[in-house]
Amino acid sequence: MQLILEGLSKKYPKNKLFDNLNHLFESNNVYAITGKNGSGKSTLIKIIAGVLAPSKGEVKYFDHNKLVEKEKIHQLLGITAPYLNLIEEFTLKEHLDFHSKFRNIRKDLNLKDEIEKANLHQSMNKVVSEFSSGMQQRLKLILCCGFEAKVLLLDEPTSHLDKNGTEWYKDLLNRTIKEKITLIASNDPAEYDDFTKKIINIEYK
Repeated sequence: MQLILEGLSKKYPKNKLFDNLNHLFESNNVYAITGKNGSGKSTLIKIIAGVLAPSKGEVKYFDHNKLVEKEKIHQLLGITAPYLNLIEEFTLKEHLDFHSKFRNIRKDLNLKDEIEKANLHQSMNKVVSEFSSGMQQRLKLILCCGFEAKVLLLDEPTSHLDKNGTEWYKDLLNRTIKEKITLIASNDPAEYDDFTKKIINIEYK
């Protein structure tokens, strides 16, 4: 699996975020995307996910050396980010059932056990609107990492997590990243130091 950025730029009328990014990302690698606040880390994740268009350049996915059609890219992705909202009227179980309709649960992961490790097992039938911010983040990470994906996009993955939640995140990611392209957008080394030495700073010069 390969993910290629070719001449990628994003600018707004009064602000240029990043310019002419060229990178090759490959399976079995974890990459940290860094840069000061406002440099465009979240914007880059959105562009790579196909939910935002770049000002210039292209994002290309290759699976077994074959170009992936744009309308099929979402099938490859697991993503978590502070700006992605859960469905507040759904329970935890309903979220899992909903995602199971269009994504396969990982064969090497027992989802029930993972929910218990995340300390969410007593909240299976609780609606998400009653979850704390930390509980919501743990559920987002389960939805990102608990289902089949070839590319993981994690934007500030430990947002709202306490020490125990952060340790669980690291353990989950260690058991998830094999054979995947993993991008972690963060300025906090604690979120990526255990996984990668490949750091890409996108600050516009």
